Amino acid sequence: MQNHKNSSQAIYNEIKQAKKILLISHQKPDGDTLGANFALAAYLRQIGKIADSFCFDPLPTYLKFLPQSEKLSSDHLLFQQSYDLIIIVDSSNLEMTGVKELLAVAVMKAPKKIINIDHHVSNPHYGDINLVINDSSSTCEIVYRLLKDWQINWHADIAQNLACGIMTDTGGLKNPGTGYQAVAAVSELVNLGANLTKITKQALQNTKLNQLKLWGRALERLTKSPNYSLVYTWLTQKDYQECQASEEDSEGLSNFLHILKEGEVILVLKESQSGLIRGSLRTSGDIDLSQLAGLFGGGGHKKAAGFSLPGKLVYDNNRLRIV
Repeated sequence: MQNHKNSSQAIYNEIKQAKKILLISHQKPDGDTLGANFALAAYLRQIGKIADSFCFDPLPTYLKFLPQSEKLSSDHLLFQQSYDLIIIVDSSNLEMTGVKELLAVAVMKAPKKIINIDHHVSNPHYGDINLVINDSSSTCEIVYRLLKDWQINWHADIAQNLACGIMTDTGGLKNPGTGYQAVAAVSELVNLGANLTKITKQALQNTKLNQLKLWGRALERLTKSPNYSLVYTWLTQKDYQECQASEEDSEGLSNFLHILKEGEVILVLKESQSGLIRGSLRTSGDIDLSQLAGLFGGGGHKKAAGFSLPGKLVYDNNRLRIV
């Protein structure tokens, strides 16, 4: 982390001075945001700090195997407690946490620093201290490098969480964001106690029958735009209900569609119960998807990005519309 030594040292100094620390993951949590959260929490408790892990949404079933996961809280009353430091992991902006307003009030009542650790190119550096490494495969890879920089006493819980984050954000070390540093990190984390077989079985090979039925609907609707090098598909709330599937069951679909040879850009549109349409963009080409998603108020990486829009999906006369 040669180019980020100052941030690394600054974060270490803040942690050293703090007694009580709140770690925040983004909404609709995945293996990367929770892996980074739980790994840091485990380290903080190891050195005698009080560390609370928070996420707006509950723990996904497929990640319950992660060490420290039982300590995750979605209780907004945490923000009424007095923390010395707040660390936000894997959130490209404060809106992604789902608690931007609560954070603002908490900081106003008792001024404290916010540390922002992330790998999204669209991150605006909203923290008092920012460690944003855009070419990193995952936030867990950054945390791995951070903890290695601090020369911590490693144990299996930390290694398992970080390996899970890297593996899930790279699709099992297969997507375009996988660099040699990610592969090297996973290799060393296995040596430190991470169980790749368990991670693969629980987090990457955990597909259910109803989930496949849901994906079947999305695959059946795959459409190539005649005017753009774009392949898109969609899922509605009616699809979730009829397939007896949850919104969580649609996670991973856009990554799976990387196998398509046609289309430079893959777009998956999904209706959510909150009244929003969530768009997931993927590419293996040279298009910067973070800029494309930014046009709709979203963000992400060059190869993978997302956005949310209010409305519902309506398909009629061979045309998909947002109303």
